[in-house]
Amino acid sequence: MKRAILFPGQGAQETGMGKDLYESSAVYREVFDSIDAGLDFSLKESCFEGVNMDKSEYVQPAIYAHSVALLKALGIGADIYAGLSLGEYSAMTAVNMQDAVKGAQLVNQRGNIMDSAVEYGKGGMMSVLGLDMESVEKALAEYGNIWVANHLSEGNIIIAGEKESVEKSESRFIELGAKTIVLNTSGPFHTPMLESAAEKFIEHLKKADFKEPDAIIYSNYTAMPYESAADAPHLLSKQMSNPVRWHEITEKLIALGVDEFVEIGPSMVLSKMLKRRLKESDVKIHSVRNLKTFEKYLEEQKETYNG
Repeated sequence: MKRAILFPGQGAQETGMGKDLYESSAVYREVFDSIDAGLDFSLKESCFEGVNMDKSEYVQPAIYAHSVALLKALGIGADIYAGLSLGEYSAMTAVNMQDAVKGAQLVNQRGNIMDSAVEYGKGGMMSVLGLDMESVEKALAEYGNIWVANHLSEGNIIIAGEKESVEKSESRFIELGAKTIVLNTSGPFHTPMLESAAEKFIEHLKKADFKEPDAIIYSNYTAMPYESAADAPHLLSKQMSNPVRWHEITEKLIALGVDEFVEIGPSMVLSKMLKRRLKESDVKIHSVRNLKTFEKYLEEQKETYNG
C-alpha cells in the first residue's frame, strides 16, 4: 500500500480542536506541551477556547501544533507528504526537515507577517465553485488586482486580491453559473499583494536550520517534490505570494498510485475533495482530526493488519 499523509491549512481551525486528544493521549500531550512552551502565548487558550483565533499569528501555530501532535500520537508514516499552504510546514516537520518547536515559531512569524502585509479590510478572498481554471482566469482578466490564489480541485478555485475587485467579480461569476463564497480571511493570501511579506519572511527562513527530508514532500509553489533542504527558503517565501497548486499535487499523487490518503488535522476538507474525485475507485481516504476519528483509524488499521 502506498500512503500519502496530507495536512490542511488556515481556515481548518475550530474551537476545541485537540482538547479530547490532549486529555486522552500522553504522546499528543507531550508534543503539544513542548510546542506550547516554545511560544509566547497559550496554545491551550487558542486551540481549546478559541482565544485570538481571528489572527493568523495565533491560528497558524495552533493548527500546526494540533496536526503535528496528532500525527505523532497516531504513530504512522507515509511514502509521500503534502500540506495545503500552512500545512506544508506540518509536512516538513513530519519528514524531519525541522523540529516541532522551531516549526511552530516559524509559522507564528509567518502569520504575523502575512497579516501585516496588507491593511486590514483592503484585501479579500472568495471561493468560486463549478468553473474550470480557464473560465475563471478569463473572467478575472476583466478586473484589475485580482488573481487565482488556490486551485483546490477541478471545480474549486479560490481567488484573491483587492477587496473591491473581489466583490465586483462575484456577480460575473454568478452569471457564469458558479457558486461563490466570500471567505473570512485577514488578507489576500497567495497573491502579488504579499510580495513585500514574502521578501521580509525569507530573512527568517534563511536563518532556519532545515534538514534533508527523509521522505517525499511536495512544494505548493512548484507542485513538485523538494529536491534539497537548501531550496526551502525560496520555495516557502514564494508560496506566500503565489498560487497554491493543490489540484496539481493531488493529481500527481493519484497518478503515482497512492492508494491510501490520510488527512491529519482539524479539518476534513482535503479528504472530502478526494472522495468526490475518487468516488468510483478503491482508494482509501481517511480524515483523522479528533479522538473519535483517531480511535476509528487505529481500529481499522488493526483489522486490516489482522486480516
